[in-house]
Amino acid sequence: MTLREPEVGVTVGPMMTSDDALSDTPTHSLTGRLVRRHGAFILQCDDGATFELRLSRVPVDHVGKSVTITGRLLGPDLLEADGVRAA
Repeated sequence: MTLREPEVGVTVGPMMTSDDALSDTPTHSLTGRLVRRHGAFILQCDDGATFELRLSRVPVDHVGKSVTITGRLLGPDLLEADGVRAA
């Protein structure tokens, strides 16, 4: 979903919050290896794709292991994780 600036003279409704925008974003499940790189958590998928993760909890027990991450894509290589579990 792309937000654009309103045209001059156009009445705009209430502003969307980031939570509102995320509620419309589809949830994805991705599997790969969880690694730490430069202080960030990264998911290295089997197909070679990598995603930086935004996490509410630090999954230190899963670092270096195969995991499935459920979450929403915030960008082409940025995923906001709702959950992390062993794959």
